[in-house]
Amino acid sequence: TWVQILRSKYLQSKTLSQVTVRPTDSPFWKGLMRVKAAFFNRTKFILGNGNTTRFWEDTWLGETPLALQYPSLYCIVQRRDSLVATIMQSIPLN
Repeated sequence: TWVQILRSKYLQSKTLSQVTVRPTDSPFWKGLMRVKAAFFNRTKFILGNGNTTRFWEDTWLGETPLALQYPSLYCIVQRRDSLVATIMQSIPLN
């Protein structure tokens, strides 16, 4: 299917939030990348294992991304693209 073609050509092992546009990309893909921010601002993610959801920039807890809920914290974060799974694994549970 076309989804498999796009995934293998452009995403490879990355999530949609991790890819950026390249000069060699097709006009179709460049168009998708132009609307990516609007898509993520209007999409709520089902968390699952957290390996494909960005902790700060995807809407997964509440009605807006944590970056908008806590802008002062987001300003000092070093890894803004961290995934939920990565953050949760770094928190000691005891």
